[in-house]
Amino acid sequence: MKKEIFNNFTLTDEEVMNIIDTYQNLIKRHCKVSMKFDEDLYQEIVFNIFKTLTRNR
Repeated sequence: MKKEIFNNFTLTDEEVMNIIDTYQNLIKRHCKVSMKFDEDLYQEIVFNIFKTLTRNR
């Protein structure tokens, strides 16, 4: 049985970007593949965070 998760966020673009900026070091730390920084992975993670937090607008 799949549990439904509801997104009740009402954040502005600026607030979402502030969240991304706050966690940028953590995101970058987890974007290493074979000990090298992967820019594509970083962009995908940031895009998915933005998409998820702005879904219900």
